[in-house]
Amino acid sequence: MIYQSEFKSSIIDVPRQPNQEDLFGIQVYQDALIEYIKYTGTPITIALQGEWGSGKTSLMNSLRFSLCDVSSSSYFGVWINTWQFALLHSSSQAVIGILESIINQIGTLNPSQQRWEKSKQVIGGIFKRMAVVGTKVATQTVGLDGEGIEELFTGNDDADSNVEKLKDEVVRLIDDVMAHAKDKNGFIFFIDDLDRIDPPLAVEILELLKNLFDLKHCVFVLAIDYNVVIKGLRPKFGEITAQNEREFRSFFDKIIQLPFSMPVASYAIDNFLVKALQDIAFFNAEELKNQGLVSDLSEIAQWTVGTNPRSLKRLTNTLSLISIINRIQSQKAQEQGSEENQPTALDTFTKKLSYAMVCIQIAYPAIYNLLLDEPDFKSWDNALATRLKAPLIEQSILESLKESEAFDEEWEQTLFRICQQDAYLQQHSFDLSQLLNKIAHMVNNDEELGEIVSQVMDLSTVTNIKAGSANEAASANNAQKRKYVKDTSVYVFRGQRFDGRSKKFDVIHQVLCEYIKDHPDLTAQEMVETMTIWPNAKSYFQLRDAASVDENDPKVAKEYRFDFPPLKEGRVCLPRYMYFKKEFDKHLELFDKLGYHIEVVQE
Repeated sequence: MIYQSEFKSSIIDVPRQPNQEDLFGIQVYQDALIEYIKYTGTPITIALQGEWGSGKTSLMNSLRFSLCDVSSSSYFGVWINTWQFALLHSSSQAVIGILESIINQIGTLNPSQQRWEKSKQVIGGIFKRMAVVGTKVATQTVGLDGEGIEELFTGNDDADSNVEKLKDEVVRLIDDVMAHAKDKNGFIFFIDDLDRIDPPLAVEILELLKNLFDLKHCVFVLAIDYNVVIKGLRPKFGEITAQNEREFRSFFDKIIQLPFSMPVASYAIDNFLVKALQDIAFFNAEELKNQGLVSDLSEIAQWTVGTNPRSLKRLTNTLSLISIINRIQSQKAQEQGSEENQPTALDTFTKKLSYAMVCIQIAYPAIYNLLLDEPDFKSWDNALATRLKAPLIEQSILESLKESEAFDEEWEQTLFRICQQDAYLQQHSFDLSQLLNKIAHMVNNDEELGEIVSQVMDLSTVTNIKAGSANEAASANNAQKRKYVKDTSVYVFRGQRFDGRSKKFDVIHQVLCEYIKDHPDLTAQEMVETMTIWPNAKSYFQLRDAASVDENDPKVAKEYRFDFPPLKEGRVCLPRYMYFKKEFDKHLELFDKLGYHIEVVQE
């Protein structure tokens, strides 16, 4: 298989380096932080807040490069990845390792090797005491005034090995370095991945840094989220409530002088999507010149994965694999000289729909798995909601929903009920409604919506993450039973061939029309009793006023007509069940018994 030289099969999930293009439009925020730090007073602690994958480490890389690494930079840089220290160590070992790394990076900059060796001896003694009592202290509740930290250093009340002595040694080391570096403003300590470690340990580290490094010439830049602090303080304050929220906030404010929330909502993702989707060759350059397509892709992302860079990278990697699988299938079919069922290159519509399905898979896995089971989402109804044990909607809320364009149809109200089962889905129910309506508009054919969605979802199931619980296994089995299959057959009824996209509809509709014509005395009730394979068949056959019947209407026989929801001019819709092979076969069996044989021809 030959690819263009610039083709990439994946978008790697690593922090952006300073020399890489700013695809998310964060440069203005980065420049503002750089200027702020250049002229800030010390000591100060800055917290970069944001969820995993929001770009905190990438921003820290850029700050370190501009403030510490370039020639004539203003600061010495010290970088600590807390997660690496916590990965294979106990809490106390992680704390000691982090302190050792910070102090070692300061000490190596000291112009006096003799002074550094002396400090190492003093600090080494303190660390030995920490190792002895650390296990006990690690199990204690973290205190707001450093009680736990203090015991970690004092042990058996040894005054020579306490927090102040260690702090004094750190002050001397920093002062020595600064005395010989007149062109520097101080040190910037970049503390990364605090939100990846156990929250109580993260809080302990925060308090430790506050107690030891609240010093002149020190700027701390921390990658942490306020929610991690909340979790870490639960052992002391309990669950956060309106009554005690101030205590949580006071701790955070005591540690952090400048909180900076990653501007994820302001990320300009269009540029990233265009470059990434072109790099993996999912869309070609010509397709991506269509601003309408790019706008749709961006809108779909906003409703699902959002603007989180990590989620966007997973999205593009999944699409890349889908594209590669399709290319390999096409190539193998060509090599075997087989044209039957040979995959064709994905057209823009299919790729766009695949993109939407992968977005759902990543952002809303429960809805994705439901779509695997019930792809014809515009047929979602009360029966489905009941089967899924979705809560009922209060009448007042239901009336409000009916006035909303997003939830004025039954399937949308069913979606709303399903979303009430999960806090995250509940928050994003409006986004899901907009997204599914967007997909329905893209397909623009309610009759074949389920079949098209099912076929496109086949492409993305290989990257689906699904737990193996008994309930989910049962759901998977049910999905397999209900799965749409691509029908390559031709149907022949009374000499007439049916081989178009709507052939199942056309042939069943024709049989029903013939059946009604052949039975002029047939009553509506008898028709309902005949079509026993249709749930709620009565709703599909209703007696009409003879005066309202158009004799030229091919869907009308005598005073009866099919009362199916109209989809487009000259077209009506049979029940969605008929599109499943198992259900369609039931129609064939029933019609055979009635004497209306449909011949199935494999071509």
